[in-house]
Amino acid sequence: MTTLITPFSLLLLLLPLPNAHSPDATPRPDEASPAALQLSQEPSVDTAAFLAAFEPLRILTLEENEDVVTVFPRMAAGRADELLVIDVPEVQVRLYGRDGSLRTVIGRRGEGPGEFETPVSASRAMDGRIVVADPSLSRITFFSPEGAFENLVGNVPVRLLWDVKDLGGDRLLLLGPGGDNVGQPRFLHIWDAQAERVERRFLPMGLPEASRPAGLSFPAVSAVVEADTIWAAWALSDTLYKFTRGGERLSEVPMPLPRPTGPVPAIEGVVPANPQAIGNITQVADVFLLTGGEFAVQSARMRFGDFEADLLIMDRLGQPRLQLARSPRLLFVDHEGLYYFDDPASVLPNRLIVARLRGS
Repeated sequence: MTTLITPFSLLLLLLPLPNAHSPDATPRPDEASPAALQLSQEPSVDTAAFLAAFEPLRILTLEENEDVVTVFPRMAAGRADELLVIDVPEVQVRLYGRDGSLRTVIGRRGEGPGEFETPVSASRAMDGRIVVADPSLSRITFFSPEGAFENLVGNVPVRLLWDVKDLGGDRLLLLGPGGDNVGQPRFLHIWDAQAERVERRFLPMGLPEASRPAGLSFPAVSAVVEADTIWAAWALSDTLYKFTRGGERLSEVPMPLPRPTGPVPAIEGVVPANPQAIGNITQVADVFLLTGGEFAVQSARMRFGDFEADLLIMDRLGQPRLQLARSPRLLFVDHEGLYYFDDPASVLPNRLIVARLRGS
């Protein structure tokens, strides 16, 4: 059995969450206000609960032009004055100012140097360079701090490269299923890029053997590097794991998700391509480390062919501060504690809600 890049493998990346941008969505004014948001009653978003938890500050519009059209943006931490945006359907990585002004477009569709097929993630390395992971080409591409192509590393030692974190000293943390045991992969891998060798593989699937074939259809893993530690969670895990930078497990923190992950069914034979075969399973999609030391954990659940997002904010002991089911999709939390949400009531994918957690 092998893990392949299939449409189902990348569902969380390619399908909009909470009914975003459907033809029936109501256009929104440029000024965000609680009153304006209360007019929107999207069935997959609990608007009242969202407004009780967050104070919307403004609508942010990402600049577009004839070469840049926003389809399904994802965001990653960059410099304090920028937004680092990945748009998988458009096969682009972009740099924006915090006001939404477009600064640079990085890469294009193709297989050559500086080109992508599926740029699922991007981040700033410690030296300021931009690192892009492409699972379809099984490689990592490095760009200058300004976005100019520098070099690429191919044949990375994971079967489905999900993300890359810079650990310093030519060591990279690779996220995604890999290892010699195909049926029981590890999801984190410390790789010495200069020596081209894996130092350690860790974070196993953690499912009963009968459920592992279904679990292979959930390759997503999220991790944040904090000082000398790594915090990580696999898609079907209800636990946040803390590791040293060398991969030694330090502790486990239960995550009280708004809707539990649920049981993973046993499947005989091959993993079905039809998502309905695995039912309504909650997946952990993103883990964000907040400025106050808390964590924001976004999870998602399939519902009638679409996705609903949930949001958990908890402390380091797993005590919840917020458990919000049916939240707008969270893209990013910046250094000032501002939350960037997809605007589920807008027909425009480049329209975001910038909000602050009430009481923060």
